[in-house]
Amino acid sequence: MQQIRLFVLYLTLLGPIEALAQEVGQPLPVWQAGELDIHHINTGQGNASFIIFPEGTTLLVDAGAINSMDWRTNKPRNIPTRPTNDRQAGEWIAHYVRNTLRFDTNPTIDYAIITHFHDDHMGTPLNVTKRSAGGYVLTGITEVGEFIPIRKILDRGWPDYKYPRPMTADTMVSNYRRFLDWQIQHKALRVERFQAGRSDQIVSVKPTGVREKYPFTFTNLAVNGQVWTGKGSNTWSAFPDLITLQPAVYPNENMCSIVFQLRYGSFDYFSGGDIQGVLQFGEPAWHDIETPISTVVKPVDVQLLDHHGYGDSQNGTLLASLRPRICIIPAWHATHPAPEVLERIFSGQTYRGDRDAFATNLLEEAKTAIHDFLPRLKSTSGHVVVRVDPGGATYRVFVLDDTNESFNIKAMYGPYASQ
Repeated sequence: MQQIRLFVLYLTLLGPIEALAQEVGQPLPVWQAGELDIHHINTGQGNASFIIFPEGTTLLVDAGAINSMDWRTNKPRNIPTRPTNDRQAGEWIAHYVRNTLRFDTNPTIDYAIITHFHDDHMGTPLNVTKRSAGGYVLTGITEVGEFIPIRKILDRGWPDYKYPRPMTADTMVSNYRRFLDWQIQHKALRVERFQAGRSDQIVSVKPTGVREKYPFTFTNLAVNGQVWTGKGSNTWSAFPDLITLQPAVYPNENMCSIVFQLRYGSFDYFSGGDIQGVLQFGEPAWHDIETPISTVVKPVDVQLLDHHGYGDSQNGTLLASLRPRICIIPAWHATHPAPEVLERIFSGQTYRGDRDAFATNLLEEAKTAIHDFLPRLKSTSGHVVVRVDPGGATYRVFVLDDTNESFNIKAMYGPYASQ
């Protein structure tokens, strides 16, 4: 009897039995109420992040599926899909989400956000033959929606898709809009334009009582150059009025990205799509959108790097404001991340304190380019999961195997104390 009492005490001190499975080589334990999960899914084809809020509301941020041709060089990309080429990226994302929600007998995605209209964030219909019953091509977000119901989508263009210029000739946006129209008519999908300054577009969908138990805040920081002032729902425009500009210098797609900050207890997370903050030769000063955003952000625990850590992102002003303890690099291209970006991230002159960086999918060319910084990265491939403990005071980072659907833990780090 004494042995039984001691064993029960041992289990009590350890916490839930599920926690015993948090070991390298074992599958990641299923989400538990009170935890905030942020899954950075690696398909090798762009960005896809899946969030389970602490009371169970779900959010998918982007669903990339790139074109086989690189628009920068007009050469084949030849980037393999993870875990295999047997399925397209959108279907792999859906499989990952379903596995993550295996505790739910009727899994759904409550919200989806498309940060901006590029193939590595939404999927391209080019060179894809799979079509839905609605006639649209299945790629990226449109393919995810084929496998898992999506209740609401927020993007930067709804309903007219005219800023900064009409997108009627864009095949990605046209295919996406056919998807929206069919889903609205047949699946009761709701669509909204993401609006800077608001904190009521991503909220709990759970009943009263549950939502109050695990409160979180989701703040819309910026979109289309509109930046939150930090007070109420007020915004200001970091971009000049289009009427004053020549089309050649209109805001580009990356600059218009959706930017948000998520807070749970004392834990903070920042995501900025593909915004840029390091000017190329000849660019006007206002093409730096990171610096205006830096005036309203607070220090965060985790940042998903802007623009995959490409050379035009992560300027010193934004990094000094965010001071991320954890940097996650959603890499898929030979230029992700740039060595000068890693230099700014790891420099003690940018901000003080420890920091860890995790990459989802470093190509060999990228490893060569960042050779000096490679030993400092905690991961170079795999799904990267941030699991925040109930209440938000501490969190852990897990790197999961992306070569199959076992989702076994390759490495784990923490616990970290939230800032």
